[in-house]
Amino acid sequence: MDIKIQARPANRAEDLARRLEKLFTEEWGGPKSALAVAYLRDTVIPDLIFCLNKNWPFLDNPTFRDILAAKLNTQFAYPPSFAEGLAGDILACAKEVLGACPAAQNHPWQPWEIIMRLFTIGCRLPEIMQKTGYPEVYLDLFRKQYLKLEEVVLSLGSPTEEQLFSHRELAGAGIHLIRFMADFRNRFKVFKNYLERLQAEQMIMDMDLALEPDCLIKLFEGLFEVEKQVNLHRFADILKGSKTAWLAGENYYTRTVAYGLLAGWPKKQIIALLECLLAGNLLVQDAGHDSVLSLSEQAARLIAPLVVPALADEVLSVMRSKARDKISRSTAVLTGKNPEIAVHLIRELVRRGDPAVVLCFKALPRRVAKKVFLQIVWACGRLGGKDAVNLLSKTILDRDSMVRVCTCQAMAQMADPSFYFSLINALDDPVAMVREQAALALGRLKMPSALKHMERILSNPSEEPQVLRAARETKALLLKEKEFKEND
Repeated sequence: MDIKIQARPANRAEDLARRLEKLFTEEWGGPKSALAVAYLRDTVIPDLIFCLNKNWPFLDNPTFRDILAAKLNTQFAYPPSFAEGLAGDILACAKEVLGACPAAQNHPWQPWEIIMRLFTIGCRLPEIMQKTGYPEVYLDLFRKQYLKLEEVVLSLGSPTEEQLFSHRELAGAGIHLIRFMADFRNRFKVFKNYLERLQAEQMIMDMDLALEPDCLIKLFEGLFEVEKQVNLHRFADILKGSKTAWLAGENYYTRTVAYGLLAGWPKKQIIALLECLLAGNLLVQDAGHDSVLSLSEQAARLIAPLVVPALADEVLSVMRSKARDKISRSTAVLTGKNPEIAVHLIRELVRRGDPAVVLCFKALPRRVAKKVFLQIVWACGRLGGKDAVNLLSKTILDRDSMVRVCTCQAMAQMADPSFYFSLINALDDPVAMVREQAALALGRLKMPSALKHMERILSNPSEEPQVLRAARETKALLLKEKEFKEND
C-alpha cells in the first residue's frame, strides 16, 4: 500500500503550455515579434505553469487570483487592468487542463497562511518565491505590512479591530488582510508551541504528506525517546502498537509517546512513511549492521523546545541533590542525547544561570560531538566561576583550532585576569583566527602589560590583516586604560 500523500495535479505541463500560449497570442493578442514570442515560451509560460501547479488547490481562491495578477503586473510588466483580466483567464485555462483539485482551498486567508508560515519559520524572500511561485514585490510588500501592523499593535497596546482598520499606517492593507494578520499574531498567545506546529506544517507540505502536524511532532518525540535503540521495522512496530514478542507486556517501549500513535495505519504504510522521512533527511539511519534510527538535525531542532525544559529540570535536580553519583547521572543526560538536543539543553542551562552545571560540563568526555563541545566552551564563558576557569585553561590548548577560537571568545566574555598568560601564548598560535581572538580577549582583560605584545604583532609585516586589526583595536583600549590608571 502506498503512503498517503497530498493530491497533486496530473502532469499536463505540455498541454497547459500549448493552451497558455494560445491564450496569450490569439485570445489576448499577445506578442508578435520572434523575440517576444521566445520570451513568452521560455520564461513567462514555464514560470506560470510552475506557479499554477504549486497552487493547484487555489485555482478558485480570490486571494490567489490577486497574487497572480500582481505577478503578471510586477514580474512580467503587464498593466494592472490588463493583468486582472488575464489572470482570470489563466486560472480558467488551468482549471480546464489540470481539473478541479479534490482538496480545493477557497478561503481568502489560505495563500496568506503559507506566506506567513514561511516568513515565521525563517525563510528568506528568494526561498519563498521558489516554494510558492509568488512575485517578490508582492511578498516584500506583504512582509512590510505585517511588520507595520506589529509596530501599530505594540504602540497601541491591545487595539480593537476598528482601531486597526482606521489606523493611517495600515491604510493600504485592506480589512481582510489586517484581520488575518491580527489573527495570525494572536495565535502565538492562544496556541501552545505554535511556532513548532508551523515548522511541522512546512515539513509536511515540502514532502507532500497527508499527515497532521501534531502527529509528525509526536512521531519525532517518540523516536527521540528510543533514538539509536531501534531500527526502522521495530519503530514501525512501536508506531503501530503491535503486540509482537519483543513488545509483549509492559516495557519501556510501550510507555513511549510513539507507541500506538499510528495504530489505525497498515504497517506497510507506516514503513513507507518512515522511508519517506529518511529520504527527506528528517530521520537518519545508522550505517552499521543494526541500522538504528535517529533524528536528523532539522527534526531534533523542531522538538527541542518541547523536550529540553524537562531535561534541564532533570539535570539541575540531580546537580542540586546530595547523591554521590550526581555528576555521572547529569552527564549521562547530556551524552545520551541527540547532539542538537544537547546543544539546546546547554543553552537552556545557561539561560537558567546556575554555575553548578559547569561541574557537569567538566566531567563530559572530549569525544562528545564537536558542536556540543563548542557549546560547552561558550557556556563556560557565560556562566563563569572557578570550574569554568579550569576548563577553559585546558581547552585553549585543544588540538582543534575552532575550540581554541571559541575558548578565546569565552575568556573574553569572562575577562578573568588568570587568563592573561594563556592568551599571550595564544598570540603565537599557528591559526590566524585564534591569534585574532586572543588579541581581542586581551583587550577585554584591560591589562596594560599586554601593550608590548600588541606592538610586537603590529611590527610584523607578514601578519594577517585581521590579526593586525585586532591588535590595533586592543592597543587603543589598553592605552586608554593605562592613561586612566595613571590619572586616577
